[in-house]
Amino acid sequence: MSDTNDIALSVRNLKTFFYTNNRCNKAVNGVSFDVQKSKTLCIVGESGCGKSVTAATIMQLLPTLSRIEDGEIIFHKDDKKINIEKLEKNGKEMRAIRGSDIAMIFQEPMTSLNPVFTCGNQVTEAIILHQNLDKKEAKKLAISLFKEVELPDPERIFSTYPHQISGGQKQRVMIAMAMSCKPSVLIADEPTTALDVTVQKTILELMQALQREHDMGIMF
Repeated sequence: MSDTNDIALSVRNLKTFFYTNNRCNKAVNGVSFDVQKSKTLCIVGESGCGKSVTAATIMQLLPTLSRIEDGEIIFHKDDKKINIEKLEKNGKEMRAIRGSDIAMIFQEPMTSLNPVFTCGNQVTEAIILHQNLDKKEAKKLAISLFKEVELPDPERIFSTYPHQISGGQKQRVMIAMAMSCKPSVLIADEPTTALDVTVQKTILELMQALQREHDMGIMF
């Protein structure tokens, strides 16, 4: 058993069901685990077993025809325990947690970024939303994050659109966005999908380095 003080996120008997065509699909049916600070929890399973649905449930990003039927998602913040499953999906408290205390790197780097906004614009939007910074300060922090994730020529990439950079660089932009508010928990939903093996290795090493630096729990 883990010391409670070492736990960043607890999931207990989680059940997430989808309701379509007069059917109930039990996408997640009784999952329990802990994500510890500074540790990585790997969830392994075949395609369609509920890994991404578990991640989306924690982030309260479920589609309309689905709901949490049972279980608890407890986020340990300072000395408080926050039951995420009881929060409104788009309520003020959940929006404050999502992207700030708990961040997510989505599965497909090619489609996770909005093609009509520059990379810098998308990262600064997250920074301004969760931190008390103006546009100039947010830009400075975004460029600093691009350097931290080892993007070449960060100032240039700040002004580029997603289609103008490679898949590995897109994924680094996504990691920079996720790390912008120094989250306690980072959910990485197959973050190296569609990347070649050498880029995959680099991305995983980068995530490990950021984890050590920021004392972050990772659910992979």
